[in-house]
Amino acid sequence: MNKVCYLNLATYSTVGGIENYNKSFLEALDSLQEDVLSISVYDKTSKDEFKNIEFKNFEGKKIRASICVFRNIYKTKKLIIAHANLLSLGILAKIFNPKIKIYLCIYGVEVWKKLPFIHRIFVRHICVLSISSHTTDLFQKYNKLYNNNIYYLPPFIKIEAENNFRNIYDEKRFNILSVSRLDSVDNYKGIDSMINTIPFLIKKIPNLKYTIVGQGDDKDRLEDIVRILGLENYVEFKGFVELIEPYYKYCDVFALPSKGEGFGIVFIEAMKYHKPCIACDEGGQIDIVINNRTGLLCKYDDLFCLSEKISQLYLDKSLRMTLGLNGYNHVTKNYNLETYKEKLKFLLDDI
Repeated sequence: MNKVCYLNLATYSTVGGIENYNKSFLEALDSLQEDVLSISVYDKTSKDEFKNIEFKNFEGKKIRASICVFRNIYKTKKLIIAHANLLSLGILAKIFNPKIKIYLCIYGVEVWKKLPFIHRIFVRHICVLSISSHTTDLFQKYNKLYNNNIYYLPPFIKIEAENNFRNIYDEKRFNILSVSRLDSVDNYKGIDSMINTIPFLIKKIPNLKYTIVGQGDDKDRLEDIVRILGLENYVEFKGFVELIEPYYKYCDVFALPSKGEGFGIVFIEAMKYHKPCIACDEGGQIDIVINNRTGLLCKYDDLFCLSEKISQLYLDKSLRMTLGLNGYNHVTKNYNLETYKEKLKFLLDDI
C-alpha cells in the first residue's frame, strides 16, 4: 500500500519555483521513509536517486494520469495535491475513498484569485500547506477562507555552500545578479525595472555590471531595452546555466524587485552565499528579505528607490557584509532540511 500519493503537474521537466518546491517536498518525503507514489501529469523523466518513491510520468497525457490516480486511490492513505489546478481530481478521489486524507499545496499566483465554487467548499475540509504568509493572506482574502486548516510550510535548501568555484565575474566590476524566468507571462519580475535604473546608476557606479541568469520568451524584448538605452557594456544575459552557484557566490548584490513571488527561493539561494538582497516590498519574499536586516526593500517599479538601495550597498561594504551574514543566519535557522522534515512529519502524522 502506498502511504502517500504526490500528485503534481511537473517537477523535473520544467524550471520554476513550483517545480523547486516539488523537489523539496519529494526529497523530504523520501528522507522520512514514506512509501510514496509520485504522479506527474507533464514530466517525461524523473530522479532515480530516491529509495522510497515510485515515479509515474505521463508527458501531458491527462486522461492517463487521471486513470492512474484512481487505480491507486484505494491503496493510498494520503493524497498530496501539489497544484490547485488538480483539485478536481482530489474531489473525485475523496468521493471514491472517503477515508483518504487530502492536502493541497498552495504556492503563488495560481491561488491569488477566486477559485471555482466547488473548490472553495472542498478546501474548507482538507489540510492546506502554504509556502508563504503572503500567499496565505491572498488565498484567504479571495476565497473567504478563515478557518484554521492552513499551515505554513516554506521550502528548504541544502545549506552547505560549495566553495571550489572559480570567479566568473570581472573582479573590477560591481556585480549585481538577477536569477529569473524571462517569460512574458512573468513580466512582474522587475527585470525591466532593473535595466531602466542602470542609466541613473552608472553615474554613481561607473564599474557596474548587471548579470541576468534565466531564459524565456520575454528575453528579446528585454534585450531590445538594453540596446535602445545603449547599455550593452553594463548588462549581460546568460540564459540558462547548468551551474548557478558561482553566480551567487561571487556577485556583490542579488536583486530581483518582483511583485509576484509566491516565495522567492532565489533569495535564500543567494543568502546561502552571504549575499545582501534587494527585493520588492510585496510578495512572498518578504518572509525572507527583512528590510534593513537581511536585505533592502523597495516599492515595485520605483526606479528612484531601487537606484538608491543599490547605491547604498555599493557605498557601504560593511552594510553588505552585515546584511549578508544576517541573511545566512536567517536561512540556516529557518530553511534547512531538518526543520522542514519536522514540520512535514507533524503535518502528515498529527493533523
